Amino acid sequence: MRKFALLAAVAAVATLAGYPAAQDKKDKEPDIVVPYVPTNEKVVAAMLKLAAVKEGETVYDLGCGDGRIVIAAVKDFKAKKGLGIDFNPERLKDCAESVKKAKLTPEQEKALTFKQGDVLKMTPDDFKDVDVVTMYLLPKVNDLLAPVLKKGLKPGARIVSHDFMITDWKEDKREEVRADRDHTIYLWTIKGDKK
Repeated sequence: MRKFALLAAVAAVATLAGYPAAQDKKDKEPDIVVPYVPTNEKVVAAMLKLAAVKEGETVYDLGCGDGRIVIAAVKDFKAKKGLGIDFNPERLKDCAESVKKAKLTPEQEKALTFKQGDVLKMTPDDFKDVDVVTMYLLPKVNDLLAPVLKKGLKPGARIVSHDFMITDWKEDKREEVRADRDHTIYLWTIKGDKK
């Protein structure tokens, strides 16, 4: 019931934010528009901790919003590279502001990249060197990404999703986080056999 309420709230935010329906602007918007709802900082830390991000790893955040997850991965967890992807160019401006506010070292700033793009157009090759993928997307988007992630990520790579599961996958771990509200984070680890 809580997930349904959250979906309704997300849909309401999308409507209030003036996001057009995907069919209205197919040439400019992704097929599925995911509204921007920032992840609470406590949840960001819990996601990266659950994923066991280690020094020297590469972290991608799909639907990166203001960039807070990959910034934290590089700054607090010593990831060697953080890439955030978002379809909305306004979010990339937010990412630039977040980088300024984070007081990063020059090396940490160089480790971060933010790109505009549709995550549903990504291919398995885009994920071949990625250790951790984070996402706060809608269930349908997670499900569409699942085969690409499974094929592209190397064994041992981890996927962490905030609040929404991948329907046909059994999570390896699930954690409840109390912040501004109750949040659920899910962890999956890519196994050695990708068949």
